[in-house]
Amino acid sequence: MSACTEEFKAFLNDHVNINQTRWDNLLSRVSTLNDFINDAPAVGEHVNDDVIPQGSYARRTIIRPVAGKDYDADVLVPMNEVDGWEPEDYIPSLQRAFEASARYAGKSTMKKRCLRVQYSDAFHVDLVPFVERAGGRYITHRTENRWILQDPTALTEWFQGQNRAANYHLVKAVRLVKYLREHSSAEIPSVVLTTLLASQVSPYGDPTYNSVASTLNTLLSALDAYLTPLASPPFVDDRSGYGENLANRWSQTDFDAFKSRLRTWASKAQTAYAAPYAESCEKWRSLFGTDFGTAAEPAALQAAGARGESGMRTGLAPGEQTLADLDIVERLESRYHVKMIGRMASRKMIRFRRLPSTGDLVPIGRRLKFEVEGCNVEGATYYWKVRNFGAEAQRRHMERGAIEPRGAQITEAADFAGPHWVQVWAVKNGVALATSRQEVTIIPK
Repeated sequence: MSACTEEFKAFLNDHVNINQTRWDNLLSRVSTLNDFINDAPAVGEHVNDDVIPQGSYARRTIIRPVAGKDYDADVLVPMNEVDGWEPEDYIPSLQRAFEASARYAGKSTMKKRCLRVQYSDAFHVDLVPFVERAGGRYITHRTENRWILQDPTALTEWFQGQNRAANYHLVKAVRLVKYLREHSSAEIPSVVLTTLLASQVSPYGDPTYNSVASTLNTLLSALDAYLTPLASPPFVDDRSGYGENLANRWSQTDFDAFKSRLRTWASKAQTAYAAPYAESCEKWRSLFGTDFGTAAEPAALQAAGARGESGMRTGLAPGEQTLADLDIVERLESRYHVKMIGRMASRKMIRFRRLPSTGDLVPIGRRLKFEVEGCNVEGATYYWKVRNFGAEAQRRHMERGAIEPRGAQITEAADFAGPHWVQVWAVKNGVALATSRQEVTIIPK
């Protein structure tokens, strides 16, 4: 079996992932829009919190756009239900605020379910009103003047859990399959493709998910096996509990064509992964094209960390500790588990939002709370590590990395923009039996 780790890393960074400039622009523009919407006259009073990343933005599955296409970010705009307003009134209320602004006038377009803000460099942001009202959470359909019972945050949180179960390789595998789709005649909505691939992840699959190559091969084979016997598009659950079928607009013709294309992809991936290393790269080229296997520029590989890509980063900071420094033996066993979840304080209300529901993206300056929600190691002591990354953390010598016993809950502040992580271990009698990690990407102003 050949993982071709460096070749996949190079291919992702050089040909699949969006580049650093685009990622920085995306984060900056969403941050600016967030401040504008919350402070704008007339509409700000109806917005009750920070915008919530959703879609490919929240799941980090955005890929480099092919020529002539935009890249984009989708965000939910949490709004109060307004007395006297119909579903058709929410999107126009947002547009009036934008048209009254010298900065955004003429840049917005009303769509059926969102307000689109277009930028000059082939980039746009879709703003989706998100209203909590009796019966659940809703988005609005402007042209049909109706409420749509839907909670995209639930899908984001579920996907984050599947990504962790796949050792953080799911995100990269999804990007690679989206790349294959964009360079073929296959037609499948991104949310359907992403959800179908994530649905194939088994929580007990390790070491199936010990590399990008093994994860990609496993998921393509599993999805092919799932779809092959089906005569029509499957029901694709949106994970909100409301019974929404994400595939309700996936046509029979496109479904049949995708199944055929998927069979070819899965077969080529199996052949490439099974080949010896000397032959594997050439076989992966039969799937991805001649760009696969080229050397990555060092700057491109460094940019992966700056884009907040998930996964444990190597290299210790000054003063950073390992468990061995505390004479703790790490002996993780599958029968033991500990689950830790991060939350961030809301902008306007005294409540905390679960980080997985936001794609682990946090506006700078928010308060953070990390809490053990479940652990079956009786009598465990919880040891924590907080690790900061990025230029500002380095400049201020605040990369941190000490490991300390701190109880079942800790609080932090989102001070430094960039990718970070928090990890907890359940330790008993000097042995770490289970661990859980929360990624945190802090969005700069």
